[in-house]
Amino acid sequence: MAEHDDPAAAAARLERALERIARAVQAPQPQVDTTELAARLDRLIADMRAALAGSSGG
Repeated sequence: MAEHDDPAAAAARLERALERIARAVQAPQPQVDTTELAARLDRLIADMRAALAGSSGG
């Protein structure tokens, strides 16, 4: 992945990844610590919000 990736392409990949995560944790017996996963996603979302708030042209 390029350092300065196209934001729309990166957002599309992120959306697909989040959909895969959602399907995985909805499985009958998810093999993931959902509490830890939620905390990690919360941190990533907070970082993304901060980046978007600080960007020009958003």
